[in-house]
Amino acid sequence: MPIVKKGQVPAEDLAGNTAQPLARANLGSTSLTVTQITIPPGSRVRLHTHPGHEECMVILSGSLTALMAGQEERVSAGDTIIAPADVVHGLRNNSGRPATIFAIFPTTDVQRNYLEE
Repeated sequence: MPIVKKGQVPAEDLAGNTAQPLARANLGSTSLTVTQITIPPGSRVRLHTHPGHEECMVILSGSLTALMAGQEERVSAGDTIIAPADVVHGLRNNSGRPATIFAIFPTTDVQRNYLEE
């Protein structure tokens, strides 16, 4: 039974945001990836797609602007965003506080195609 203890797995940089791996292949998962991502004020998750798999984003804290398929909507703690496979999506933090999300993927082979720098 894999158990991932807080602090045992180092955080990573994900395009200027802090990504804390919680579940993925090298942590014992066979079909799931979960990452806690902290998005600082003024930062963003660049527009991207996931070819062949969807993404579920659960907003844990803060507020963000969600961008999906050309539309924008304000989201905050407790909201969930489901980005279907191959659909353009991203997040912006225009608030003065960090925002934290869980990014959940139904695969251990997460693919990401960025559409902007």
